[in-house]
Amino acid sequence: MIAQHSSAAPRVDLAEANNSSWAARNPDRPVLASREPLTTAQKACAKAQRASRKITSQQRKEAEDMLNSAIQQMLAKEAQKVNNIALEHGVTVEKVKKLMGGIKNYKSSHSAQLENALMHAKAEQVNKGEFLCDLRMLVKEDTAMQNLTEGEKQQYIDNLIEHRAMQNMSVHATNASAARDVQSTLDNVFKMLDSLAVRTRIYACVFASRGHVYDTAQATWFRTDNVMDFWEDVLQMEADEIARKLEQWACMAGLDECETVQNMQRVCTRLLNSGLSTCFRRDIRINYASFNTAIKEKLGIDLRGWPEGIPFQSPTSLNDLNSLLKVRCALKDGSCHWFRMSPRQCEEYNALLDARRKKGEVVTKPRKKRSDAGIPRKRKGKENLHRRKRARAPGPSMQAPKSAEFVCTSEEESSEDEA
Repeated sequence: MIAQHSSAAPRVDLAEANNSSWAARNPDRPVLASREPLTTAQKACAKAQRASRKITSQQRKEAEDMLNSAIQQMLAKEAQKVNNIALEHGVTVEKVKKLMGGIKNYKSSHSAQLENALMHAKAEQVNKGEFLCDLRMLVKEDTAMQNLTEGEKQQYIDNLIEHRAMQNMSVHATNASAARDVQSTLDNVFKMLDSLAVRTRIYACVFASRGHVYDTAQATWFRTDNVMDFWEDVLQMEADEIARKLEQWACMAGLDECETVQNMQRVCTRLLNSGLSTCFRRDIRINYASFNTAIKEKLGIDLRGWPEGIPFQSPTSLNDLNSLLKVRCALKDGSCHWFRMSPRQCEEYNALLDARRKKGEVVTKPRKKRSDAGIPRKRKGKENLHRRKRARAPGPSMQAPKSAEFVCTSEEESSEDEA
């Protein structure tokens, strides 16, 4: 079903619109720039650079092997000295090593580093129609990137963070590039799940499918160990059949890709209801009008991380697309989520509600009063109650038939006849 747009927005015929690729179906999203084919001179330069990097890599490997050999010899001599000291002083080798060594009390940061930020800035400069050269050498030769102040360093790092965020939220320009990204990312996910299954003995299965008939990515599935036996034993469905049905649903009856108000209202409502049902472990719907009493006070469940500046109400009551997008992003990334209140939090909240009730405040939104309140109404079927009779059950009666108190036998009858 195609979502209806508001009267202010121009109506677009989806049949005539360009929907040949994911980027064409999302014209408002940034597009990842495609690489232009290299010229003959650029190909020759790239080949020479690859040969140079190969020689440099081989030389670096030989130097690292010599360094490792020297370190191993030093460690062997050090181990011998440690053993001699332990024997001389009558202590264990572990104690000597503990007194000699230090403890690393810090962790390596995974955030954006200044070196990467400078190379990114230099790549933005030299990639304007030119072939990419060795960025490290260019950064070292650029005097403007030396002796930077703290503010300039932070500016370079912020630019790199913004560029990475834009890359993660951008769409591919062609179906071929999107398919390559899908295959590469799924391969990494499958490897991580395999390793996680070995470390923790979990069971996991993943189904992936393309989202449009024009997409070239193939439907696939992944499993750890024998988890696919679950689908065959419990649901009597094979993995290939599930993947095929998922692909059919995604291409024919999937959710609309357009970020319209109606679609975002539906998505936000589904995310809120599913999150509450998962937290409460029962199928339940949100009572927005009496949320403070029906959900928080009665169930002890609250919502954390609702976007600021947006009133908490049903998504169907929000008609601003930007507000709906903020709510959807918060629900998807987990910053807005349901949680169970602790006993202490429940007691404090109940005490707060009691104090508000004593002051005369209306805690729960009152129900709308009927227009015919106070007028006696006849119930349906009330006038026919006295005519109803108890229906007799069909079949033979359950009560045993009555019999005489004394039954004459055949011998008694014959003696009476002879007399």
